[in-house]
Amino acid sequence: MKQIGRVLCILFAMALTFVSLQAIAEAQSGGREFNHMTTGFPLSGGHATAACETCHVGGVFKGTPKNCDGCHGIGKRVVATPKSTSHIVTDAPCESCHFNTATFLGARYNHSSATPGQCATCHNGRIAQTKPANHKSTTASCDSCHRSIAWRPASWNHTGVVPGTCTTCHNGSPTIGKPGSHTTVAKATYQCDECHSFIGWIPASYKHNIPGICANCHNGVTAIGKGSNHLATTSACDTCHKSTTTWLGASAHTGNIAGICGTCHNGTTAIGKGPNHIATTSACDTCHKSTTTWLGASFHDASVAGICGTCHNGTTQGVVGRPPLHIPSTGNNCDLCHISTSSFATWKMNHSGITTCNACHATSSPAYPGISTRKTIGSHENSKAGNDCVNCHNKGISWAE
Repeated sequence: MKQIGRVLCILFAMALTFVSLQAIAEAQSGGREFNHMTTGFPLSGGHATAACETCHVGGVFKGTPKNCDGCHGIGKRVVATPKSTSHIVTDAPCESCHFNTATFLGARYNHSSATPGQCATCHNGRIAQTKPANHKSTTASCDSCHRSIAWRPASWNHTGVVPGTCTTCHNGSPTIGKPGSHTTVAKATYQCDECHSFIGWIPASYKHNIPGICANCHNGVTAIGKGSNHLATTSACDTCHKSTTTWLGASAHTGNIAGICGTCHNGTTAIGKGPNHIATTSACDTCHKSTTTWLGASFHDASVAGICGTCHNGTTQGVVGRPPLHIPSTGNNCDLCHISTSSFATWKMNHSGITTCNACHATSSPAYPGISTRKTIGSHENSKAGNDCVNCHNKGISWAE
């Protein structure tokens, strides 16, 4: 059954093909016995219904023109509709523009042979469409802005346009101007080309050349304003935001009042003290002198004299404490000997509170850092066991005295 169905389909297709060919042949013969397709000139459009003698004048068949202008021309043997007096001046074959043999309408001119800059030769309002009444006033050739396939879109060549004269044309009539939603500050102050390029209106880069008036536009309506989590401040945007291309990289320490860092640096509004920060109630700028980095802090404010060991205990992170072989101390604070807050290498021994010199100056004592004259009691200058340096020397002044 399937094979029979296939055979029937093939026979049906062949029948349709035969009918189609027969219809074409009948159309070409016009019901007559002669098939015009054999001449190489198929009858289509107006030619299919024309009487034979219209083209074959005087019964002459051989040599009848096949090209359009052989008949559609003035003074030809075959009388056919010629070009109108308003036709574009051209020697191109008719079929170069006219693609329909039923009507001359719908012609499309092939501009490939047109001479650049000579558009107005045809586009003069008589031969072909010309500029409308509301066209921009210009002496430039059509092809300076328009393409040959359509009037729109047109691209105006802004080369040679005098800067600052945009609104001469961009005033809303006939050329697009500023919309009602345009930024009012720029609308009243600048020319188009101070923000916009010749290629497109968007993106536009606003000219940020007037300090202190950012909020006139950056108010959340005309342009983006402060976010809901922005630092509370009445300062102008450009006090902190120095870039006109990004909000990032803002520096909020211009003209700040000393001692109020914690107002913002509280861990919520801005970064605050970390969990392992030195315990202190001092303002951030007491130690942190830079507004660009936390590093390089110096914690030696004059008000903290005598409490060095609170931090310099070898435990507080980031703070140097006493080394293992430090000279023994009876509770004396660091700054009694270390007179510099920038280096431990600069120091002068303070003997206050020390009751025995042998703890450091005896040869049996540990080798503490620094210069320390060392002697053996019992063999030094008739000293006796149990004596101390202070039995003969004035403590902390000079061995010679």
